[in-house]
Amino acid sequence: MNYLNNLEKNLNEACEECNNYGTEKCKSRKCSIGFAQYVIQYTKESSLPVLEGGEKLIPKEDMRYYDMRNIANGVANICKLCKECNANHNEECIISLIRRSLENTQITEQVSYPGNILGYLMNISKENPKFAELIKQEYEQLS
Repeated sequence: MNYLNNLEKNLNEACEECNNYGTEKCKSRKCSIGFAQYVIQYTKESSLPVLEGGEKLIPKEDMRYYDMRNIANGVANICKLCKECNANHNEECIISLIRRSLENTQITEQVSYPGNILGYLMNISKENPKFAELIKQEYEQLS
């Protein structure tokens, strides 16, 4: 299964649901979804798995409403991508940056990803149990 394509589709759906979509008010680099799309495009164009300084670029002021299930689906796809990765974990890898950008739409505190989905879900559930449950459900549906 191509989790990156699933993720891109998921992000496009979230983007299209925004009231600012297709208007001059759309500031994609200042929203969580737009940032995630930028990171995907960056890695496709550069083939680099890490965006140095990327943590500082994650939008922290995006207060828009995002459908929790849609975001959970995106995070589940990210977790599948992370599981397939053979590189050492790095918080500035494109996978981590996208995951953290999506997390910011549902939780306020940064959550660590310990390298496995179970530990991650436990960490997320401390901040938002409903969100953790949705990620788990979406993750289990992906094959």
